[in-house]
Amino acid sequence: MRILMRQRLLSILDHYDVCDEAGQKLFQVNGKFALTPELRIRNAAGEELGYTKFELFHPLPHYNFYENGEKIDRMVKKITLFRPRYELEEAGWTVQGNFLDHEYQVTDDEGREIANISKAYLKVRDTYAIDVPDARNVLRVLMVALIVDSVQHPSR
Repeated sequence: MRILMRQRLLSILDHYDVCDEAGQKLFQVNGKFALTPELRIRNAAGEELGYTKFELFHPLPHYNFYENGEKIDRMVKKITLFRPRYELEEAGWTVQGNFLDHEYQVTDDEGREIANISKAYLKVRDTYAIDVPDARNVLRVLMVALIVDSVQHPSR
C-alpha cells in the first residue's frame, strides 16, 4: 500500500493530509502546541485514531505513540555520525535514513522490510511517499514518518 503525506500550506503548526495514490483522503494530522508537542491523527471521518507525544527530559528526542488512548510504542533517536537512526522499543523496528535525510527504511528486528519513506524533492510543501506492504502497519508507520519529519525540521 502506498500513501502520500503532504504538509498543508501556511500552517503555523504541523498539519498534514494523508491520501492514497488515487488522491482519496485517508487521514488528517493536526499539530497541537503544548508543553509537550503532539500530532493528532484522525481518519477521513474525523475520528481520532492515535497521536504522538514528545517526551521531555532526555538528551536525544523520545516520542511516545498512542492508539485509542493507550501507549503502544516509544521511538528514540540514536546517536550516529552520518545517517539518522531511530528505534521503536515495543515493535523492535529500526528506522534508518540516508545521508541527506530524505529516504528512510523501516525494518523489524530480523531485518525484514516494514516500510520505505521517501521525501519528494523540489516541492513547495513537505511531501512524503510511504510504501507499507502490510496495511496493519499503516498507522504506526505514519507516526514514524511524522516524527522523522518533525525531528529533521525542528524550526517548525
